[in-house]
Amino acid sequence: MYVITYHRLEHIEASHPRPVAAESAQALIELLERIGIDFRLSEARGALEDVLRFGSANIPDLWLSDEEMIEKGLVES
Repeated sequence: MYVITYHRLEHIEASHPRPVAAESAQALIELLERIGIDFRLSEARGALEDVLRFGSANIPDLWLSDEEMIEKGLVES
């Protein structure tokens, strides 16, 4: 089981991590691809390796608007 958390940057002072679950490594990869992670980038592959090896990582340069979060099914509208 993997849990992806993210923060809303425009509300940093009141922001709490918002979890999204992935029940397997394959589900994690599919979720990250749906978010927009490009695994052709070495930084993204490195972050995924860190998640699988250490249990956590930061994905570099991933910024999504509220509309993109809703569109990708990461939050409810």
